[in-house]
Amino acid sequence: MLLHQTGPAVSLAQESARWHQQADAGMAWVSIASAGMPPFDSLLERVASARACGFNVKPIIPGPLSLLWSLSDGSEAGLEQLDGLLDAYDDLLLALGKHGVEWVELNEPQLTQPLSPVWIAACERSYNRLQRTALRRLLAVSGGPLVDNLGLACSLPVDALQIELHDAERELVAALDRLPAYKALSLVLPQPEQSAALAAQLRSVHQRLGDRLWLAASDEGELAHWAVEIGNPSSIAA
Repeated sequence: MLLHQTGPAVSLAQESARWHQQADAGMAWVSIASAGMPPFDSLLERVASARACGFNVKPIIPGPLSLLWSLSDGSEAGLEQLDGLLDAYDDLLLALGKHGVEWVELNEPQLTQPLSPVWIAACERSYNRLQRTALRRLLAVSGGPLVDNLGLACSLPVDALQIELHDAERELVAALDRLPAYKALSLVLPQPEQSAALAAQLRSVHQRLGDRLWLAASDEGELAHWAVEIGNPSSIAA
Protein backbone atom coordinates (compact mmCIF):
# COMPACT_ATOMS: atom_id res chain seq x y z
CA MET A 1 0.00 0.00 0.00
CA LEU A 2 1.53 3.24 -1.15
CA LEU A 3 1.45 6.35 1.07
CA HIS A 4 1.99 9.83 -0.33
CA GLN A 5 1.28 13.43 0.54
CA THR A 6 -0.90 15.90 -1.22
CA GLY A 7 -1.56 19.52 -0.39
CA PRO A 8 -0.72 23.14 -1.19
CA ALA A 9 2.64 24.55 -2.15
CA VAL A 10 5.00 25.68 0.60
CA SER A 11 7.56 28.44 0.48
CA LEU A 12 10.92 27.73 -1.11
CA ALA A 13 12.56 28.29 2.27
CA GLN A 14 10.42 25.50 3.78
CA GLU A 15 10.55 23.14 0.83
CA SER A 16 13.89 21.44 1.46
CA ALA A 17 12.97 20.72 5.10
CA ARG A 18 9.64 19.30 3.96
CA TRP A 19 11.36 16.94 1.52
CA HIS A 20 13.41 15.46 4.35
CA GLN A 21 10.31 15.15 6.55
CA GLN A 22 8.43 13.29 3.83
CA ALA A 23 11.35 10.97 3.10
CA ASP A 24 11.90 10.24 6.80
CA ALA A 25 8.20 9.41 7.16
CA GLY A 26 8.44 6.80 4.39
CA MET A 27 6.51 8.62 1.69
CA ALA A 28 6.79 7.16 -1.80
CA TRP A 29 7.81 10.57 -3.15
CA VAL A 30 8.56 14.07 -2.00
CA SER A 31 5.91 16.44 -3.36
CA ILE A 32 6.58 19.70 -5.16
CA ALA A 33 3.38 21.68 -5.74
CA SER A 34 3.11 24.59 -8.15
CA ALA A 35 0.37 26.82 -9.53
CA GLY A 36 -0.05 29.31 -12.35
CA MET A 37 0.87 28.48 -15.94
CA PRO A 38 3.47 26.10 -17.38
CA PRO A 39 6.36 25.91 -16.49
CA PHE A 40 4.74 26.55 -13.10
CA ASP A 41 6.95 28.84 -11.03
CA SER A 42 10.43 27.40 -11.69
CA LEU A 43 9.13 23.87 -11.19
CA LEU A 44 11.93 22.29 -13.20
CA GLU A 45 14.61 23.97 -11.11
CA ARG A 46 12.99 22.82 -7.89
CA VAL A 47 12.64 19.28 -9.21
CA ALA A 48 16.31 19.28 -10.19
CA SER A 49 17.26 20.39 -6.67
CA ALA A 50 15.26 17.60 -5.07
CA ARG A 51 16.61 15.01 -7.47
CA ALA A 52 20.16 16.18 -6.74
CA CYS A 53 19.47 15.41 -3.06
CA GLY A 54 18.53 11.86 -4.04
CA PHE A 55 14.74 12.14 -3.64
CA ASN A 56 12.04 10.59 -5.80
CA VAL A 57 9.82 13.50 -6.80
CA LYS A 58 6.12 13.82 -7.56
CA PRO A 59 5.28 17.26 -9.00
CA ILE A 60 1.74 18.47 -8.29
CA ILE A 61 0.41 20.82 -10.98
CA PRO A 62 -2.97 22.13 -12.15
CA GLY A 63 -4.68 19.88 -14.67
CA PRO A 64 -5.33 21.32 -18.13
CA LEU A 65 -9.13 21.26 -17.84
CA SER A 66 -9.27 23.23 -14.59
CA LEU A 67 -6.50 25.61 -15.64
CA LEU A 68 -8.20 26.46 -18.93
CA TRP A 69 -11.56 26.83 -17.17
CA SER A 70 -10.07 29.33 -14.71
CA LEU A 71 -8.35 31.28 -17.51
CA SER A 72 -11.56 31.54 -19.54
CA ASP A 73 -14.06 31.73 -16.67
CA GLY A 74 -15.76 28.68 -18.13
CA SER A 75 -16.42 30.28 -21.51
CA GLU A 76 -16.43 27.86 -24.43
CA ALA A 77 -14.58 30.53 -26.41
CA GLY A 78 -11.59 29.81 -24.17
CA LEU A 79 -11.30 26.34 -25.70
CA GLU A 80 -9.54 27.98 -28.64
CA GLN A 81 -6.49 28.14 -26.35
CA LEU A 82 -6.50 24.39 -25.67
CA ASP A 83 -3.99 23.31 -28.31
CA GLY A 84 -1.42 25.89 -27.23
CA LEU A 85 -1.89 24.96 -23.59
CA LEU A 86 -1.44 21.26 -24.34
CA ASP A 87 1.76 22.06 -26.24
CA ALA A 88 3.08 23.65 -23.04
CA TYR A 89 2.06 20.59 -21.00
CA ASP A 90 3.79 18.29 -23.49
CA ASP A 91 7.02 20.28 -23.21
CA LEU A 92 6.83 20.31 -19.41
CA LEU A 93 6.14 16.58 -19.04
CA LEU A 94 8.96 15.72 -21.42
CA ALA A 95 11.33 17.94 -19.43
CA LEU A 96 10.22 16.37 -16.14
CA GLY A 97 10.92 12.93 -17.57
CA LYS A 98 14.44 14.02 -18.46
CA HIS A 99 14.91 15.02 -14.80
CA GLY A 100 14.09 11.46 -13.72
CA VAL A 101 10.47 12.11 -12.66
CA GLU A 102 8.23 9.05 -13.06
CA TRP A 103 4.90 10.34 -11.69
CA VAL A 104 3.09 13.67 -11.94
CA GLU A 105 -0.11 14.64 -10.10
CA LEU A 106 -2.60 16.65 -12.18
CA ASN A 107 -5.14 18.44 -10.00
CA GLU A 108 -8.62 18.80 -11.53
CA PRO A 109 -11.05 20.42 -9.08
CA GLN A 110 -13.33 21.32 -11.99
CA LEU A 111 -14.36 17.68 -12.24
CA THR A 112 -16.39 18.16 -9.06
CA GLN A 113 -18.70 20.50 -11.02
CA PRO A 114 -21.18 19.74 -13.83
CA LEU A 115 -19.60 20.06 -17.28
CA SER A 116 -21.20 20.70 -20.66
CA PRO A 117 -20.59 18.15 -23.45
CA VAL A 118 -18.10 20.55 -25.05
CA TRP A 119 -15.99 20.74 -21.88
CA ILE A 120 -16.23 16.97 -21.37
CA ALA A 121 -14.89 16.48 -24.90
CA ALA A 122 -12.07 18.95 -24.16
CA CYS A 123 -11.15 16.99 -21.02
CA GLU A 124 -11.04 13.70 -22.91
CA ARG A 125 -9.00 15.27 -25.69
CA SER A 126 -6.54 16.75 -23.20
CA TYR A 127 -5.78 13.49 -21.42
CA ASN A 128 -5.60 11.51 -24.64
CA ARG A 129 -3.01 14.03 -25.82
CA LEU A 130 -0.99 13.77 -22.60
CA GLN A 131 -0.40 10.08 -23.29
CA ARG A 132 2.36 11.13 -25.68
CA THR A 133 4.88 11.19 -22.84
CA ALA A 134 6.07 8.18 -20.86
CA LEU A 135 5.40 9.95 -17.54
CA ARG A 136 2.83 8.21 -15.36
CA ARG A 137 -0.12 10.39 -14.42
CA LEU A 138 -2.14 10.64 -11.21
CA LEU A 139 -5.45 12.45 -11.80
CA ALA A 140 -6.40 14.16 -8.52
CA VAL A 141 -9.94 15.45 -8.02
CA SER A 142 -10.03 17.94 -5.16
CA GLY A 143 -12.37 20.46 -3.60
CA GLY A 144 -15.45 18.28 -3.20
CA PRO A 145 -17.03 14.91 -3.97
CA LEU A 146 -16.72 13.41 -7.43
CA VAL A 147 -20.34 12.78 -8.46
CA ASP A 148 -21.43 13.92 -11.93
CA ASN A 149 -18.09 13.19 -13.57
CA LEU A 150 -17.11 9.94 -11.86
CA GLY A 151 -17.50 7.95 -15.05
CA LEU A 152 -15.44 10.49 -16.98
CA ALA A 153 -12.66 10.53 -14.38
CA CYS A 154 -12.47 6.73 -14.24
CA SER A 155 -12.34 6.45 -18.04
CA LEU A 156 -9.56 8.98 -18.67
CA PRO A 157 -6.23 7.40 -19.75
CA VAL A 158 -4.26 7.95 -16.55
CA ASP A 159 -2.46 5.50 -14.29
CA ALA A 160 -4.11 6.44 -10.98
CA LEU A 161 -7.22 8.30 -9.83
CA GLN A 162 -7.31 10.25 -6.57
CA ILE A 163 -10.55 11.23 -4.84
CA GLU A 164 -11.41 12.87 -1.54
CA LEU A 165 -13.63 10.89 0.82
CA HIS A 166 -16.69 12.80 2.00
CA ASP A 167 -19.41 10.10 2.08
CA ALA A 168 -17.01 7.18 2.11
CA GLU A 169 -19.44 4.26 1.88
CA ARG A 170 -21.25 5.63 -1.18
CA GLU A 171 -18.14 7.04 -2.86
CA LEU A 172 -16.04 3.90 -2.45
CA VAL A 173 -18.73 1.62 -3.88
CA ALA A 174 -19.24 3.90 -6.88
CA ALA A 175 -15.52 4.31 -7.56
CA LEU A 176 -14.74 0.61 -7.25
CA ASP A 177 -17.57 -0.26 -9.64
CA ARG A 178 -16.07 1.96 -12.36
CA LEU A 179 -12.33 1.75 -11.72
CA PRO A 180 -10.48 -0.09 -14.53
CA ALA A 181 -8.42 -3.09 -13.47
CA TYR A 182 -5.10 -1.43 -14.38
CA LYS A 183 -5.66 1.81 -12.47
CA ALA A 184 -4.63 2.62 -8.88
CA LEU A 185 -7.11 4.32 -6.54
CA SER A 186 -5.66 6.99 -4.25
CA LEU A 187 -7.89 8.09 -1.36
CA VAL A 188 -7.47 11.44 0.37
CA LEU A 189 -8.40 10.56 3.92
CA PRO A 190 -10.39 12.61 6.43
CA GLN A 191 -9.22 13.55 9.90
CA PRO A 192 -8.31 10.55 12.10
CA GLU A 193 -11.27 11.29 14.38
CA GLN A 194 -13.47 9.70 11.69
CA SER A 195 -11.46 6.48 11.61
CA ALA A 196 -13.68 4.04 13.52
CA ALA A 197 -16.13 3.11 10.74
CA LEU A 198 -13.89 3.95 7.81
CA ALA A 199 -10.96 1.71 8.79
CA ALA A 200 -13.01 -1.45 8.25
CA GLN A 201 -14.10 -0.23 4.81
CA LEU A 202 -10.52 0.56 3.87
CA ARG A 203 -9.33 -2.88 4.98
CA SER A 204 -11.93 -4.40 2.66
CA VAL A 205 -10.85 -2.14 -0.22
CA HIS A 206 -7.21 -3.07 0.41
CA GLN A 207 -8.06 -6.77 0.21
CA ARG A 208 -9.71 -6.12 -3.14
CA LEU A 209 -7.15 -3.77 -4.71
CA GLY A 210 -3.92 -4.77 -2.99
CA ASP A 211 -1.07 -2.55 -4.16
CA ARG A 212 -3.50 -0.52 -6.27
CA LEU A 213 -4.85 1.14 -3.11
CA TRP A 214 -2.96 4.30 -2.19
CA LEU A 215 -3.53 6.55 0.80
CA ALA A 216 -2.98 10.31 0.70
CA ALA A 217 -3.20 13.15 3.21
CA SER A 218 -1.57 16.52 3.77
CA ASP A 219 0.08 15.43 7.03
CA GLU A 220 2.57 12.59 7.60
CA GLY A 221 1.13 11.83 11.02
CA GLU A 222 -2.37 11.33 9.62
CA LEU A 223 -1.05 8.89 7.04
CA ALA A 224 0.82 6.90 9.68
CA HIS A 225 -2.36 6.75 11.77
CA TRP A 226 -4.43 5.40 8.89
CA ALA A 227 -1.80 2.84 7.90
CA VAL A 228 -1.89 1.44 11.43
CA GLU A 229 -5.71 1.49 11.48
CA ILE A 230 -5.86 -0.53 8.28
CA GLY A 231 -3.29 -2.95 9.63
CA ASN A 232 -0.41 -2.24 7.24
CA PRO A 233 1.91 0.11 9.12
CA SER A 234 5.00 -0.90 7.16
CA SER A 235 3.52 -1.56 3.70
CA ILE A 236 4.87 1.57 2.06
CA ALA A 237 6.08 1.52 -1.52
CA ALA A 238 9.39 3.22 -2.13
